Amino acid sequence: MTHTGTTTSIFDLDGVLTREDTMASLVSTRLAARPHRLVAATAPFLLALAAPPDGALRPAMNRAIVALALRGMTRGEYEELAATTGQTMADRATVVGQAVARCKLARLQGPTIVATASEATLARAFLDGVGLDDIPLVASQLEFAPRGPRLSTHNVGEAKLTAVRAAGFAPEDALFYTDSASDIPLARVARQTVAVNADRRSMKKLANAARDITQECWH
Repeated sequence: MTHTGTTTSIFDLDGVLTREDTMASLVSTRLAARPHRLVAATAPFLLALAAPPDGALRPAMNRAIVALALRGMTRGEYEELAATTGQTMADRATVVGQAVARCKLARLQGPTIVATASEATLARAFLDGVGLDDIPLVASQLEFAPRGPRLSTHNVGEAKLTAVRAAGFAPEDALFYTDSASDIPLARVARQTVAVNADRRSMKKLANAARDITQECWH
C-alpha cells in the first residue's frame, strides 16, 4: 500500500497509544466483580508476568485468563463491557498524547494501521474515543460458545505480522511503532522500528532483531 511520496505506518496500541494494557483493564474489571475467579486467575497471571514477552508462555496464560474472566458472558454483554471500557480508557491520563498525534499525522502522510493483540471491539472503542476513528485496525477476535467467549484469533507475534499483510499493508516499507519484544516478527521485517517507551529488556531484544531502530520517549 505504499505509493510514491507516501509513508506506511504501523502502530501497536498497548504501551504506545496508551500506557495501559487494554485487555488487562477489561479483564480486571470483570474479575473484580467475581472474587472467586480472581483467585483462580492468580496462578496464570503470575506465570504471564514472569514470562518473556516474546515467548509462547505469556500469550497462552493470557488466553487462559481471558477465558476464565469472561466465562458465561453473551456477545451482547461482552460488547457492552468492551465499549464502556475502551471509552473509559480513552478518557484517562494514561493516553499517550504524542503517540495519538503522531498516528493522526501518519494518516495524512500515507497508509496507517493499528495492529494490536487486544480484542477488536475493545480496541476500536479506545481508538474512536481518542479521535482515531478513521484508522484501520487488526486485532484479536473472540468466538462465543455456550460457556462464554474465548480468543479465537490471538493477534500476537507472527500472527500480527500475518494480519498486517492480510490487511494489505507492506511492513517491509513501513515505520513500525512498538514498545514490546512480542513484536519482534514485525520489527524484523519493518523498514524502520521506533521503540516507544520500551523497557530495557524489550529494547535490547528489539535492537537485536530490527533492521533499523530508533528509541523515543513519548508522553
